[in-house]
Amino acid sequence: MDDLRTIFQADAADLSATQGEGESQARLLVRERVFDAVRNAIVDGRIAPGTRLTERELCEAFGISRTVVREIARRLEAEKLATVIPHRGLTVATLTRKHVEEIYEIRTELEAIAVRSFLKAASDADIALAQEFGAQLLKAGERGDKVVMAETMTRFLHFMTEVADNQIVTEILDQLRTRANMLRVLAMAEPGQLETGMEGVRAIIAGIVARDVDAAVRATRVYVRRSGEAVLRHMDGLE
Repeated sequence: MDDLRTIFQADAADLSATQGEGESQARLLVRERVFDAVRNAIVDGRIAPGTRLTERELCEAFGISRTVVREIARRLEAEKLATVIPHRGLTVATLTRKHVEEIYEIRTELEAIAVRSFLKAASDADIALAQEFGAQLLKAGERGDKVVMAETMTRFLHFMTEVADNQIVTEILDQLRTRANMLRVLAMAEPGQLETGMEGVRAIIAGIVARDVDAAVRATRVYVRRSGEAVLRHMDGLE
């Protein structure tokens, strides 16, 4: 595993773009960019579970103060991406097999509810937007861009729950968002899973376009189940 300065070399260089902004706006932009950079590195696996994130290393990697690092650490803890371990400090969270099984069990039900409730409320314009989300997902898959594919699926689910005005499902999915994206990326690391995921997206969109609730829900359940199985295979391969 590379050290943090190597991992974040390009991100640190991008911070120079904040020069010329107002001072308070620049500080806010730096905090957001650094947080996004660290979160994305955890989600896409460049920083492995169990990795210790020291204040000194993060300060040196980005040229930021300890105050900013501590704020970022609190946000990482809030998103369940890192935790403070006694005598080790801030450490990237490790998801156990039990965690993964529970998250996928919940996701299967929530995402099925999201699709079902969306179709009950969707206008023709909403269906067209769903098709556009499907096109974006497939384009990301064709490029092999796992992170964009995961993030687009999150936005798609959020869109569907907003159309359905299902606030409870929206809240729970939002709480799971970052960990779900991490697991989506892990799933797509398994050979053939990216293609399987794209096949699943096509099936979900086909059901939505046809306004076939049963078909769309069934495709969603299969899509999530296969993703969970791929994550567990990936974890087994690391043991």
